[in-house]
Formats: sequence, C-alpha cells, structure tokens
Amino acid sequence: MAITSAGYDGAVTELSWSKMISGVGSAEYGVVGTNDFKVSAVSGADRTVSIAAGSAWGKGVFDINDANITVQLDTISTGSRYDMIVIRRNWTGAAGTTTVTKINGSSSKMLPSRNIGAGVLDDQPIALVQVTAGQTQPTAIIDLRAWAGNGGMTAMDTLALSYLDRPGGQVYVNGETWQCVRATNGVVSWNKVAVMNGLGLFGASGNTGGIAPPNADAGPNWLIQAGSTVQYTDGSGYGRVTWPKPFPNGVLTVILQNGDSWASGGGVMLIEGHNEFWGPSGGGGKNDVVYVFQGNNNQGLWVMKPSTLHRVNWIAIGY
Repeated sequence: MAITSAGYDGAVTELSWSKMISGVGSAEYGVVGTNDFKVSAVSGADRTVSIAAGSAWGKGVFDINDANITVQLDTISTGSRYDMIVIRRNWTGAAGTTTVTKINGSSSKMLPSRNIGAGVLDDQPIALVQVTAGQTQPTAIIDLRAWAGNGGMTAMDTLALSYLDRPGGQVYVNGETWQCVRATNGVVSWNKVAVMNGLGLFGASGNTGGIAPPNADAGPNWLIQAGSTVQYTDGSGYGRVTWPKPFPNGVLTVILQNGDSWASGGGVMLIEGHNEFWGPSGGGGKNDVVYVFQGNNNQGLWVMKPSTLHRVNWIAIGY
C-alpha cells in the first residue's frame, strides 16, 4: 500500500497538475470518485474498518491511494463512541506525508476536534464510525466525504457541513442545498436554500396535459405553483396565465378564481379548452393555461368580457 502525493515540497508534474487542478481548485477538501476513500466495516475483524483506494485532496495537496487501508478502533467498555476517520496531511520535513488514521470521539454524534492547519498538520474527515460495547462490528458508519467540481459541491450527510464551513460555500446534501454565510458579528452558519421540491398527494386521478402522471402513492413527485395575476383580457375576452416555472412533465389540474369581483364588475374565469386551437394551453399545459372571462353585462346578459381589467387567483398542480 502506498499513498503518492502532489502539492508538498518538490515539483508538480504536468500529469499531477492535470489530475489535481479540478479538485484542489474547486474546494478545500474532497474526493474524486464515488467509492474513493470510502469507509466500510471489515467482516470478521474486531472494530476494524477498511478505507478504499482512490484519490482525494485537501489544503492544496492531492493524494492517490493505490490499495485498501485498514484501521482498528479502540475498545470501549460501556456505551458507545463515535470515532472519526481522517486523511492526515503532515507538511513537516522535506517532502510531507499523507496517512489515514482515527481520532477518538465521544458518545455524541458529532465530529471530534481535529488538526486544522494548512502547511503544518491538517485532518480531512471522511467518516464517523460508532463503536459499541460488546459489539465487534461498527454499529454505524456515517459518510463524511464530499465531492466538488464545475462550480458545485455535494456531500452525503449534513454532519459534513461542520468541516466544510467556509463562508461562500454551497453544498447539496440529500435533496437540500445549504449555503455557508458569515453574519455581521462574524459568526459563521449554514442556511438552507429554498429549492423546488416535490410533495405527496393523498390521491390523484387524470391530468390536463403532458405525459402520464406518476402514481399518487409513489412519493413526493408533485409540484405546486400558485399566484395572483392582474391583467386585461384580450379583445375577445380571453386571458392567459404563464407559470413562473415550467412544469417538467405535465399538469394534473388547474384552479382559477376571480380575485377582485368588485373591480372587474363580477364574473368567472373558465378554462378555455378548445385544445385543437390553443394546444396544450387550452386545458392547462406545462407552460401556461388559457381561460375565458365571462359575466353579466349591463343588460343582465351572460357574455364574454373583452378588454376587462381583472385579477385571477390560480393554483396549478403539476409533475
């Protein structure tokens, strides 16, 4: 087993630079491949974990591990303990060295203190491993690795945010995006960024347009948009609502309601249909819906209302 490194003392070759720049230039820490430096339990071995071969970087050093590394965790007499597996980089000496080792933690599910010091001694967390009294195998392994490239970063668990805490960082973790910010008092914290997430429905049937909708029981596949639009109908009494974001696949249903009956003189918004003329928009499509505004005129007749200023409140459920 050997770990070869680039970024300590000595020349960085063209080959090393081509491998390392996309990593060390994109984030403070990271691993390259899906299984690189992945930590797993060793079957039949007491409190022992295996760290897979692969490539990783931290604080300007790029490391390539060509074989699995095993680390045995210390015994525990009662309760449980969370130990951290780290890639340790030591710049002491003429060349510098990279090793994989452990840091004993506590019963709390959190990262223990580690060495932080670029150019001196620095630890890159890659896993939190729980050992429990009376158990030979680890009772939990929490993946702390992170990947970065092309302007983005992703991790497997939010615990990784505690060591990726540089202001300006943005990390995607299990369907959520987190952004690291610094407050005016200097405190650094992580804020969850609002993203377009799906919702679950108790039941669903049919659709107004698009590909076949997902099964309502298949999980959070549904997307809801809503709003209030103020505009004039056209010369024939028609209007159109365009969704703020196009639905990826189709629309389950659209609900329209007059949002200001007094200002418009009363009336209702009816989804137009007539898809052979309006296309998918006639019934409510991925991008928009066309409606007709109808109501009573001065003679009490039910008519279409052209060139009428009105407010339409709307809800669209898509997928």
